Amino acid sequence: MNWYKGNIHTHTTNSDGDSSPDHVASWYKNNQYDFLVLSDHNHLTILDEAEIKKNKWPLLVPGEEITIREINGSPAALHINGIGIKNLIKPGYYESNIDGINDVVDKVNSQGGLASINHPNYQWWVSADDIKYSKDAWAFEVFNGHMHSNNEGSLHSMSTEEIWDEILSSGKMIYGVASDDAHHFTQEFSSARSNPGRGWIHVKSNSLSVKEIIKSMKKGDFYSSTGVELEELEISKSNIHLKIKERLPTEKQKYTIKIIHDTGVVFFEKEGEDLDLSTKGLKKYFRVVVRSSEGTNAWIQPIFL
Repeated sequence: MNWYKGNIHTHTTNSDGDSSPDHVASWYKNNQYDFLVLSDHNHLTILDEAEIKKNKWPLLVPGEEITIREINGSPAALHINGIGIKNLIKPGYYESNIDGINDVVDKVNSQGGLASINHPNYQWWVSADDIKYSKDAWAFEVFNGHMHSNNEGSLHSMSTEEIWDEILSSGKMIYGVASDDAHHFTQEFSSARSNPGRGWIHVKSNSLSVKEIIKSMKKGDFYSSTGVELEELEISKSNIHLKIKERLPTEKQKYTIKIIHDTGVVFFEKEGEDLDLSTKGLKKYFRVVVRSSEGTNAWIQPIFL
Protein backbone atom coordinates (compact mmCIF):
# COMPACT_ATOMS: atom_id res chain seq x y z
CA MET A 1 0.00 0.00 0.00
CA ASN A 2 1.27 3.47 -0.91
CA TRP A 3 0.22 7.02 -0.12
CA TYR A 4 -0.96 9.19 -3.02
CA LYS A 5 -1.52 12.95 -2.87
CA GLY A 6 -4.48 14.44 -4.68
CA ASN A 7 -6.80 17.42 -4.95
CA ILE A 8 -10.51 16.70 -5.38
CA HIS A 9 -11.90 20.20 -6.03
CA THR A 10 -10.58 22.60 -8.66
CA HIS A 11 -11.81 24.62 -11.63
CA THR A 12 -10.89 25.34 -15.24
CA THR A 13 -12.15 27.59 -18.04
CA ASN A 14 -14.94 25.03 -18.48
CA SER A 15 -16.59 26.89 -15.59
CA ASP A 16 -15.20 29.86 -13.64
CA GLY A 17 -11.47 29.06 -13.54
CA ASP A 18 -8.91 31.25 -15.29
CA SER A 19 -6.90 28.47 -16.97
CA SER A 20 -7.45 25.66 -19.44
CA PRO A 21 -7.83 22.05 -18.24
CA ASP A 22 -4.39 21.29 -19.72
CA HIS A 23 -2.75 24.15 -17.80
CA VAL A 24 -4.51 23.21 -14.54
CA ALA A 25 -3.62 19.51 -14.79
CA SER A 26 -0.01 20.39 -15.61
CA TRP A 27 0.25 22.66 -12.54
CA TYR A 28 -0.66 19.77 -10.23
CA LYS A 29 1.71 17.36 -11.94
CA ASN A 30 4.53 19.90 -11.67
CA ASN A 31 3.77 20.27 -7.97
CA GLN A 32 3.96 16.54 -7.18
CA TYR A 33 0.27 15.66 -7.05
CA ASP A 34 -0.52 12.07 -7.96
CA PHE A 35 -4.20 12.51 -8.85
CA LEU A 36 -6.67 15.30 -9.53
CA VAL A 37 -10.41 15.92 -9.90
CA LEU A 38 -11.34 18.70 -12.33
CA SER A 39 -14.64 19.62 -10.67
CA ASP A 40 -16.13 22.32 -12.86
CA HIS A 41 -19.54 23.77 -12.03
CA ASN A 42 -22.27 21.71 -13.72
CA HIS A 43 -19.75 20.48 -16.29
CA LEU A 44 -18.03 17.10 -16.47
CA THR A 45 -14.50 17.90 -17.67
CA ILE A 46 -13.07 14.79 -19.32
CA LEU A 47 -9.69 15.00 -21.03
CA ASP A 48 -9.49 12.36 -23.74
CA GLU A 49 -5.70 12.58 -23.85
CA ALA A 50 -5.35 11.55 -20.19
CA GLU A 51 -3.71 8.21 -20.96
CA ILE A 52 -1.19 9.49 -23.47
CA LYS A 53 -0.34 12.50 -21.29
CA LYS A 54 0.03 10.60 -18.02
CA ASN A 55 3.61 11.88 -17.73
CA LYS A 56 2.36 15.46 -18.10
CA TRP A 57 -0.78 15.24 -15.97
CA PRO A 58 -1.66 13.48 -12.70
CA LEU A 59 -4.15 10.62 -12.75
CA LEU A 60 -7.42 12.34 -13.66
CA VAL A 61 -10.44 11.19 -11.65
CA PRO A 62 -13.68 12.35 -13.32
CA GLY A 63 -15.85 14.70 -11.31
CA GLU A 64 -18.25 17.62 -11.27
CA GLU A 65 -19.30 20.27 -8.78
CA ILE A 66 -23.08 20.03 -8.91
CA THR A 67 -24.00 23.64 -8.26
CA ILE A 68 -27.47 24.57 -7.02
CA ARG A 69 -27.96 28.30 -7.44
CA GLU A 70 -31.66 28.47 -6.56
CA ILE A 71 -33.73 26.89 -3.80
CA ASN A 72 -37.46 27.53 -3.36
CA GLY A 73 -37.25 30.46 -5.78
CA SER A 74 -34.40 32.28 -3.98
CA PRO A 75 -30.64 32.49 -4.71
CA ALA A 76 -28.68 29.59 -3.17
CA ALA A 77 -25.10 28.38 -2.77
CA LEU A 78 -25.37 24.61 -2.30
CA HIS A 79 -22.42 22.93 -4.02
CA ILE A 80 -21.80 19.17 -3.95
CA ASN A 81 -18.94 17.33 -5.62
CA GLY A 82 -19.65 14.14 -7.51
CA ILE A 83 -16.32 12.29 -7.61
CA GLY A 84 -15.77 9.31 -9.88
CA ILE A 85 -19.00 9.80 -11.81
CA LYS A 86 -19.43 8.85 -15.46
CA ASN A 87 -22.17 11.18 -16.65
CA LEU A 88 -23.11 14.82 -16.10
CA ILE A 89 -25.52 15.43 -13.21
CA LYS A 90 -27.87 18.39 -13.63
CA PRO A 91 -29.34 20.07 -10.55
CA GLY A 92 -33.10 20.11 -10.24
CA TYR A 93 -35.63 22.31 -8.47
CA TYR A 94 -35.55 22.05 -4.69
CA GLU A 95 -37.56 23.43 -1.79
CA SER A 96 -34.78 23.10 0.82
CA ASN A 97 -31.10 22.29 1.30
CA ILE A 98 -32.03 18.83 2.54
CA ASP A 99 -34.14 18.24 -0.58
CA GLY A 100 -31.18 19.23 -2.77
CA ILE A 101 -28.63 17.16 -0.84
CA ASN A 102 -30.87 14.08 -0.96
CA ASP A 103 -31.36 14.30 -4.72
CA VAL A 104 -27.71 14.91 -5.59
CA VAL A 105 -26.40 12.23 -3.20
CA ASP A 106 -28.80 9.72 -4.79
CA LYS A 107 -27.67 10.66 -8.30
CA VAL A 108 -23.96 10.48 -7.43
CA ASN A 109 -24.39 7.14 -5.63
CA SER A 110 -26.31 5.70 -8.58
CA GLN A 111 -23.19 6.21 -10.71
CA GLY A 112 -20.89 4.60 -8.15
CA GLY A 113 -19.42 7.98 -7.23
CA LEU A 114 -18.67 9.77 -3.97
CA ALA A 115 -20.74 12.78 -2.90
CA SER A 116 -18.89 15.50 -0.96
CA ILE A 117 -20.64 18.61 0.38
CA ASN A 118 -18.43 21.61 -0.41
CA HIS A 119 -17.53 24.66 1.71
CA PRO A 120 -20.52 24.58 4.10
CA ASN A 121 -19.72 28.06 5.45
CA TYR A 122 -19.49 29.70 2.03
CA GLN A 123 -22.22 32.34 2.32
CA TRP A 124 -23.04 30.45 5.56
CA TRP A 125 -25.20 28.25 3.40
CA VAL A 126 -25.06 24.67 4.78
CA SER A 127 -25.77 23.94 8.46
CA ALA A 128 -24.89 20.92 10.57
CA ASP A 129 -28.60 20.08 10.65
CA ASP A 130 -28.79 20.11 6.84
CA ILE A 131 -26.16 17.37 6.79
CA LYS A 132 -27.42 15.49 9.87
CA TYR A 133 -30.96 15.13 8.55
CA SER A 134 -30.24 14.46 4.88
CA LYS A 135 -29.09 11.31 3.13
CA ASP A 136 -25.57 10.10 3.84
CA ALA A 137 -23.03 12.06 1.82
CA TRP A 138 -19.60 10.43 1.75
CA ALA A 139 -17.78 13.55 2.99
CA PHE A 140 -17.84 17.29 3.49
CA GLU A 141 -15.07 19.87 3.30
CA VAL A 142 -13.52 20.43 6.70
CA PHE A 143 -11.12 22.73 4.86
CA ASN A 144 -11.64 24.66 1.64
CA GLY A 145 -8.88 26.97 0.37
CA HIS A 146 -11.17 29.53 -1.28
CA MET A 147 -10.81 32.96 0.32
CA HIS A 148 -14.54 33.15 1.15
CA SER A 149 -15.00 29.67 2.62
CA ASN A 150 -15.14 30.83 6.28
CA ASN A 151 -13.68 27.58 7.62
CA GLU A 152 -13.06 29.10 11.06
CA GLY A 153 -16.65 30.18 11.65
CA SER A 154 -17.38 33.06 14.05
CA LEU A 155 -18.49 33.73 17.60
CA HIS A 156 -22.05 32.66 16.78
CA SER A 157 -21.49 30.44 13.73
CA MET A 158 -19.88 27.01 13.80
CA SER A 159 -16.47 26.37 12.32
CA THR A 160 -16.26 23.46 9.92
CA GLU A 161 -14.64 21.34 12.65
CA GLU A 162 -17.52 22.17 15.01
CA ILE A 163 -19.96 21.20 12.26
CA TRP A 164 -18.09 17.90 11.88
CA ASP A 165 -18.30 17.09 15.60
CA GLU A 166 -21.98 18.04 15.71
CA ILE A 167 -22.69 15.56 12.90
CA LEU A 168 -20.53 12.79 14.36
CA SER A 169 -21.99 13.28 17.84
CA SER A 170 -25.46 12.68 16.39
CA GLY A 171 -24.28 9.21 15.37
CA LYS A 172 -23.91 9.93 11.66
CA MET A 173 -20.62 9.08 9.94
CA ILE A 174 -19.15 11.55 7.48
CA TYR A 175 -15.54 12.04 6.40
CA GLY A 176 -13.76 15.40 6.33
CA VAL A 177 -11.80 16.38 3.22
CA ALA A 178 -9.48 19.27 2.40
CA SER A 179 -9.24 20.93 -1.00
CA ASP A 180 -7.92 24.12 -2.52
CA ASP A 181 -11.01 24.88 -4.67
CA ALA A 182 -8.56 26.64 -6.98
CA HIS A 183 -9.79 29.07 -9.63
CA HIS A 184 -6.72 31.27 -10.15
CA PHE A 185 -3.57 29.75 -11.66
CA THR A 186 -2.18 32.84 -13.38
CA GLN A 187 -1.01 36.27 -12.24
CA GLU A 188 -0.69 36.93 -8.51
CA PHE A 189 -0.82 34.23 -5.84
CA SER A 190 -2.27 35.91 -2.72
CA SER A 191 -4.76 35.46 0.10
CA ALA A 192 -7.29 37.50 -1.88
CA ARG A 193 -7.30 34.97 -4.73
CA SER A 194 -8.36 31.34 -4.98
CA ASN A 195 -4.97 29.76 -5.71
CA PRO A 196 -3.95 26.08 -5.89
CA GLY A 197 -1.96 24.16 -3.32
CA ARG A 198 -3.81 25.10 -0.14
CA GLY A 199 -5.51 21.80 0.74
CA TRP A 200 -5.45 18.18 -0.40
CA ILE A 201 -5.83 14.57 0.69
CA HIS A 202 -3.35 11.70 1.03
CA VAL A 203 -4.95 8.38 0.04
CA LYS A 204 -3.60 4.97 1.03
CA SER A 205 -4.19 2.70 -1.94
CA ASN A 206 -3.01 -0.51 -3.59
CA SER A 207 -2.24 1.36 -6.78
CA LEU A 208 -2.63 4.67 -8.57
CA SER A 209 -5.76 3.96 -10.61
CA VAL A 210 -9.19 5.57 -10.60
CA LYS A 211 -10.79 2.36 -9.34
CA GLU A 212 -8.36 1.86 -6.44
CA ILE A 213 -8.24 5.54 -5.42
CA ILE A 214 -12.05 5.72 -5.29
CA LYS A 215 -12.19 2.41 -3.40
CA SER A 216 -9.77 3.67 -0.72
CA MET A 217 -11.48 7.04 -0.42
CA LYS A 218 -14.85 5.37 0.04
CA LYS A 219 -13.47 3.35 2.98
CA GLY A 220 -11.90 6.40 4.62
CA ASP A 221 -8.33 5.27 3.94
CA PHE A 222 -7.02 8.81 3.67
CA TYR A 223 -6.21 11.89 5.69
CA SER A 224 -6.68 15.53 4.78
CA SER A 225 -3.96 18.15 4.97
CA THR A 226 -2.94 21.75 4.50
CA GLY A 227 0.75 20.96 4.94
CA VAL A 228 1.31 18.37 7.67
CA GLU A 229 2.52 15.07 6.20
CA LEU A 230 2.48 11.75 8.04
CA GLU A 231 5.11 9.06 7.69
CA GLU A 232 3.14 6.39 9.58
CA LEU A 233 -0.57 6.09 10.33
CA GLU A 234 -2.35 3.10 11.85
CA ILE A 235 -5.76 3.71 13.39
CA SER A 236 -8.20 1.15 14.80
CA LYS A 237 -10.97 0.97 17.37
CA SER A 238 -8.40 -0.03 19.98
CA ASN A 239 -5.25 1.95 19.17
CA ILE A 240 -3.92 5.11 17.56
CA HIS A 241 -0.42 5.20 16.07
CA LEU A 242 1.03 7.99 13.98
CA LYS A 243 4.38 9.53 13.16
CA ILE A 244 4.85 12.87 11.45
CA LYS A 245 7.24 13.01 8.51
CA GLU A 246 10.50 14.69 9.43
CA ARG A 247 11.26 18.07 7.87
CA LEU A 248 14.60 19.72 7.13
CA PRO A 249 16.26 21.36 10.16
CA THR A 250 15.71 24.78 8.57
CA GLU A 251 11.98 24.00 8.36
CA LYS A 252 11.63 22.63 11.88
CA GLN A 253 8.10 22.91 13.25
CA LYS A 254 6.39 21.93 16.48
CA TYR A 255 3.24 19.85 16.42
CA THR A 256 0.22 19.56 18.70
CA ILE A 257 -1.68 16.28 18.38
CA LYS A 258 -5.29 16.26 19.61
CA ILE A 259 -7.71 13.36 20.10
CA ILE A 260 -11.31 14.58 19.91
CA HIS A 261 -14.38 12.52 20.82
CA ASP A 262 -18.09 12.79 21.66
CA THR A 263 -19.51 16.36 21.45
CA GLY A 264 -16.16 17.66 20.21
CA VAL A 265 -14.39 17.35 23.55
CA VAL A 266 -10.58 17.14 23.47
CA PHE A 267 -9.84 13.81 25.21
CA PHE A 268 -6.05 13.99 24.94
CA GLU A 269 -3.40 16.30 23.54
CA LYS A 270 0.38 16.38 23.41
CA GLU A 271 3.20 18.20 21.71
CA GLY A 272 5.46 15.96 19.69
CA GLU A 273 6.04 14.17 16.40
CA ASP A 274 4.52 10.77 17.15
CA LEU A 275 1.73 9.15 19.14
CA ASP A 276 0.88 5.68 20.41
CA LEU A 277 -2.33 5.68 22.43
CA SER A 278 -5.05 3.25 23.48
CA THR A 279 -8.60 4.32 22.73
CA LYS A 280 -9.76 3.22 26.19
CA GLY A 281 -12.01 5.88 27.69
CA LEU A 282 -13.04 7.43 24.39
CA LYS A 283 -16.79 7.79 23.83
CA LYS A 284 -18.91 7.26 20.72
CA TYR A 285 -16.27 8.24 18.14
CA PHE A 286 -12.83 9.75 17.88
CA ARG A 287 -10.87 11.74 15.35
CA VAL A 288 -7.29 13.03 15.36
CA VAL A 289 -6.03 16.47 14.39
CA VAL A 290 -2.36 17.44 14.05
CA ARG A 291 -1.67 21.17 14.10
CA SER A 292 1.73 22.64 13.29
CA SER A 293 3.31 25.81 14.63
CA GLU A 294 3.19 27.16 11.06
CA GLY A 295 -0.61 26.99 11.06
CA THR A 296 -0.95 23.90 8.87
CA ASN A 297 -3.04 20.86 9.82
CA ALA A 298 -3.73 17.21 9.16
CA TRP A 299 -7.18 15.75 9.82
CA ILE A 300 -7.42 11.98 10.28
CA GLN A 301 -10.75 10.35 9.52
CA PRO A 302 -13.09 9.47 12.41
CA ILE A 303 -13.82 6.01 13.74
CA PHE A 304 -17.00 5.08 15.59
CA LEU A 305 -16.51 2.94 18.69
